[in-house]
Amino acid sequence: MKTRAIYAFSGDPVTFGHIDIIQRASRIFDHLTVAIGVNPDKKYTFSLEQRRKMAEMSLAPIKNVSVIAFEGLLVDYAFEHNIPVIIKGVRNSSDFDYEIWLHQVTDSQKLAIDTFLLPARQSLAHVSSSSAKALQLEQGLIHEYVPLYVKQCLEAAISGQYILGISGEIGSGKSWVSEKLREIGAKQGIDVFNIELDFIGHQILSALKEPVYKEIRQEIIRQFGPSVKNAEGGVNRKKLGDIVFNDKEKLDRLNDIFYTPLVVRLRRELYHKQGLILFNAALIAESDMTYLCNNNVLLLHVDKESQKKRLEKRKLSEAQITKRLESQFNEAQKREQMAAAVSKSSQGKLWTYDNSDGADENKLEKLYQEIISYMDVFGFLRFKSLWYRSRAKGDFEVIYNHLKICYAARNRYYHNLLHIIDGLNHLTSVRDKIKNIEILEFAWWYHDVVYEPLSHENEYLSAQSALKDLTSFGFDADFTEKVISLIDASKNHEDPEDEDMAYFFDIDLAVLGSPWEDFLRYEENIRREYAFIDDNEYNKCRCDFLVNLLKRKTIYHTEHFQSLFEKKAHENIRDLLKQKGIKNG
Repeated sequence: MKTRAIYAFSGDPVTFGHIDIIQRASRIFDHLTVAIGVNPDKKYTFSLEQRRKMAEMSLAPIKNVSVIAFEGLLVDYAFEHNIPVIIKGVRNSSDFDYEIWLHQVTDSQKLAIDTFLLPARQSLAHVSSSSAKALQLEQGLIHEYVPLYVKQCLEAAISGQYILGISGEIGSGKSWVSEKLREIGAKQGIDVFNIELDFIGHQILSALKEPVYKEIRQEIIRQFGPSVKNAEGGVNRKKLGDIVFNDKEKLDRLNDIFYTPLVVRLRRELYHKQGLILFNAALIAESDMTYLCNNNVLLLHVDKESQKKRLEKRKLSEAQITKRLESQFNEAQKREQMAAAVSKSSQGKLWTYDNSDGADENKLEKLYQEIISYMDVFGFLRFKSLWYRSRAKGDFEVIYNHLKICYAARNRYYHNLLHIIDGLNHLTSVRDKIKNIEILEFAWWYHDVVYEPLSHENEYLSAQSALKDLTSFGFDADFTEKVISLIDASKNHEDPEDEDMAYFFDIDLAVLGSPWEDFLRYEENIRREYAFIDDNEYNKCRCDFLVNLLKRKTIYHTEHFQSLFEKKAHENIRDLLKQKGIKNG
């Protein structure tokens, strides 16, 4: 068997159907290259680099697979990289006929590249990128179509939704924290919606008139006895609670009855909501439902004294309190279950907040910034917040979409939206050190909006683009001039005029201090942006730039970035120069 093969697809986005083909092929070949390509006739939801990143994160557990983005004929790429076999997945007879035709076209190029067909598993034959996107458009369940990171990206790109679970023991203050997050969001210009799963459950037990919910209430009455029926024909929650919280088997039975209608009503609640969406649920870990929020959960801690006071205010007896606590996971068990879910899917993050009496609300505000930074994968929420905080006039989405289109241009392998998002994430860690945060943020969004390799006017033209947009949307001359000044100064990254400019420069060069593999990808992407230049000329110019960085007293201007990246940046640059045969770098 040949030792190398390549599997190419658009990956808009990658699905479990693609992943199954890749897993099977990886067991046959020593190494499999997964190539995310461009079809000029297709309109994509995600940029090429975003599609590559989704595939890379989804395929990380498969060790003999590498993911690349490419343009042009697949057979040419395979030939140039000594890959003798192209893998194709087929779901039906139409796919088969198409792939046979495509193989014949490939064979006509006389490059000795063969085709290896793998039929889709029957259980996955219905799974496709287009069906996942269509389902997301109507708030359907897609966690069995795509990995959770991809699900998170689809929710953001198609529905404008960023879903966070809020959980904790009974009495931990989930509703209070949810309301505080809503208030913080309002100050930042971001809509925050609190969806309480308990409230949805209450509706199912009493208020909803659709036939299926009436049947569910009758089923609960049959299962748990006539004593739980109230005068209106619904279910008495208190009496039902007294039964199920005293018997784990009955509680599990109730959860089984509730699962499907709860998910259906949750979809209804999600319709037309855009922003940060909180799933407020005590039993999200116990019910294995963290997939609903892509394993992104804020777990609340409460000390026993605060918890007891709160539960006593609900007029629960000590025995009732004990039973309720025993009926669900304690905080440690919830944490363990959630951490296991994150580990299993390689997706998600668990945040914690101490919400005992007298909790520090400032910490919650900082936590909110961290959560937004992690979940806002395309910067939409942060740009909306920037627009709101700056009191700009007009529709922010017009500008956001314009910027997104600019950063998605086909020649951008590094200077794209992912670079902007990485910078925004670094900015989150130092935003309390920035004096004019809105000015710096606008400068960051615009600093590479015009990018042509070899041009000496990129910064000037980017600044002019910012001038045009900010002026037309009501920003005053002083604000606009400061934004332009930052962008113009980014041409050389030297001699910052003030601390804000120093942080701006350091954020732009933070990638130099990345882990080695990430640094190499950065270098490869820069090289691809200059693909039209021959190797000798490119290497000379690139090495001159890197050597000049090493000659500076420090690469970074601020103590924060020096402590994080200075040493690693020097190591990366020296190792790269050594690879290129440059001495004394």
